[in-house]
Amino acid sequence: MRCTHCRLNFKKEQMIEEKGNFFCCKGCQSVYRILNENDLSEFYEKLGNVSLNPVNLNQESRNYDEFIHKNKEGLSEIYLMIHGIECAACIWLNEKILIKQKGILELDINHLTHKARIVFDENSITLKQILTLIQSIGYKASAYDPTKAQKKADMTKREFYSKLVVAIACVMNIMWVAVAKYAGFFSGMQSDIKDILNFAEFILCSPVLFYTGSSFYKSAFLAAKHKSLNMDTLVISGATLAFLYSIWAMFSRLGEVYFDSVAMIICFVFIGKYLEVFSKKRALDTIDGLNDFLQNEILVYDGEKFSPKEVQKVAVGDLILLKSGDKILIDGICEKGEASVDTSSLNGENEPKLIQKGDELNSACIVLDGSVEYLATKLYTDSKLSQIIKLLEFAHSKKAKLESLVSQISAYFSRTILSLALLCFCFWFFFKHASVESSLINAISVLIIACPCALALATPVSNLIALSRALKQSILFKSSSVIEDLSKCDIAVFDKTGVLTQSKLNIKEFYLNPHLNINELYNFVKLSNHPLSKNVALFLEQKGAKDENLDFKELSNIQARGLKAYLNGILFLGGSSQFLEEHHIQSKEFENSHFIFAKGGEILAFFEFQSVLRKGAKELVAYLKEKKIRTMILSGDNNSAVQKIAHELGINEFKASCLPEDKMQMIENLSQKHKVLFVGDGVNDALALNYAAVSITLKEGSDLAIESSDILLLKNDLDSLQKALSLSKNTYKIIKQNLALSITYNALTIPLAFLGLINPLIAALSMSLSSIMVILNALRIKE
Repeated sequence: MRCTHCRLNFKKEQMIEEKGNFFCCKGCQSVYRILNENDLSEFYEKLGNVSLNPVNLNQESRNYDEFIHKNKEGLSEIYLMIHGIECAACIWLNEKILIKQKGILELDINHLTHKARIVFDENSITLKQILTLIQSIGYKASAYDPTKAQKKADMTKREFYSKLVVAIACVMNIMWVAVAKYAGFFSGMQSDIKDILNFAEFILCSPVLFYTGSSFYKSAFLAAKHKSLNMDTLVISGATLAFLYSIWAMFSRLGEVYFDSVAMIICFVFIGKYLEVFSKKRALDTIDGLNDFLQNEILVYDGEKFSPKEVQKVAVGDLILLKSGDKILIDGICEKGEASVDTSSLNGENEPKLIQKGDELNSACIVLDGSVEYLATKLYTDSKLSQIIKLLEFAHSKKAKLESLVSQISAYFSRTILSLALLCFCFWFFFKHASVESSLINAISVLIIACPCALALATPVSNLIALSRALKQSILFKSSSVIEDLSKCDIAVFDKTGVLTQSKLNIKEFYLNPHLNINELYNFVKLSNHPLSKNVALFLEQKGAKDENLDFKELSNIQARGLKAYLNGILFLGGSSQFLEEHHIQSKEFENSHFIFAKGGEILAFFEFQSVLRKGAKELVAYLKEKKIRTMILSGDNNSAVQKIAHELGINEFKASCLPEDKMQMIENLSQKHKVLFVGDGVNDALALNYAAVSITLKEGSDLAIESSDILLLKNDLDSLQKALSLSKNTYKIIKQNLALSITYNALTIPLAFLGLINPLIAALSMSLSSIMVILNALRIKE
């Protein structure tokens, strides 16, 4: 029978009945009462067909008072990670039950990360009461502190945003003043009006140069400190000289002022910088979820019973209890019981592994069915998953970084232009015997006309447009620099399971006896959480099977082998051919994973499964070969399974049975001679993802893989990967065109400025024209 609250199936004799409703435990019964008392029974309508975990009301809440912060209003604020949320209905329930409480003033729950921000008045409600309330409706909450990296990223973004607003506001106003001056330049203007307009430009230009431009000063200072020159050195030196000259021209009333050009130069280039910062800001939510995964409590035998204990306090030799649905956090050896364990996150195997006495258990795996007691052989800090995370922290510094094309050019460009400006001043002052003013004007003209607005905008504008195009195709680049890096990759390495093949096995062949009652079979397989049983249930749903809430007796779930129960005195069996043979029922031989159903000793149905290539896999490999990008498979799966997929895709290079460290080592070795693209989705891929020049994962990948990747494919298909590769190559082509356009412009105009044929006013206008040409060319980037 099905529990009214959690929707899971249990034997009728195990259920608690109350007013026609059946509950699997007192926890579910208690939550059901609370929801009805608070008029929140709508929750069950919103829940739909989603099932929940049974409610455990015996969990002890930890003291999280040290995580409480005081906000500006003096109210208490805390960030909580809410566990057990399965769907939008769970979010709705937590919001409704919390916001009703007196003393809770603000509540925000992130629907993706399940993080809650709660502002409350400690005089009306305490943190312990809030945690107890969340627990009373079947969920658990733990506190976390938003990471320093997240705070720093937000602070940087806010700082850049305020500087950008100041720059744009001032430049918009200074341009109006400049229009009036340009009109007066041709039609005539009184000197006192011109002086007022010059002073207005000076007032508007100053905050742009010294507030918005402070980033350029800092960058140029650091570059000089390390005895090098960068793009910012050229930008700020040209702008500062033009500003100082304009002040002299304004007060001496000799020559023209160029405050508008200074403000425009700083604003244009800063927009490029802002776009870079904006695109580089990464969502750090998943790592909090991962840390929380590691910091859970587990059931440890204390001499009398199994009681909760923090993973950090578990010692080697402690006896740990695992039940269905539990995550394995500490490595060990099975002492008692049997369980079916999902190891796909570590080795990529589609089929669950049967764990029996004497078998090894690794952290980062999940118990699907059954229950085992095992001895801890390692401390929490030495567990498999903990080691992977430690290596990940180290891997960030080892990641292959590709130097951008504009970075390679800018160092030489800045040095050359500054030298030319100095040479121009010396040429006019010493050789031509011109005045200091005239020599300085010509030198400033060289700096302004060569000011790398076009060069500085060539990459960020192209990248911004590419990011926008990618997002429309459900491709998320975590950093704009990855676009250029991806276009340079010459070898693509793939994980098999979940990337080239679908995570779930598909039914290759099936047989349904005409006398089969599919409703009986459907209700029978729903008694198991095994992936094959779930696949069969989904298949039968599509055939029109209905849930009849049948009362099965003497249910036995033999982990990784089969399912056994009685209905109306008739024996129902479901599982592998080996399991049926143990009950003296003969069946045909199967090459692949399979599920056989027998009723009363007669086989009425069977289902054979196979790994299915993910949509777009063949087309992607063909595209990579066309672009002469070498392809390879690195998988934790067995050799025959990997060989079969490699042969089907026409990939000659592959390696099977890879541990996470093996993949990492292989990617590190390849990176010494190649620019490597790695595509993976499991915990076992996280290290390799960090070592590759560019790493890609799918949305359905593990949290650790998503955190470690540079690109996230939100559609979970390989067509998106092909589009990302095509977009990156197209973008890089446009970037090279923009750089060529900028360099050609400089090559043609710098000699004219050097010879005094262009004054700073014309230089500033031509510089703006080159920037507009770069932006228009970037708009040609195709999706």
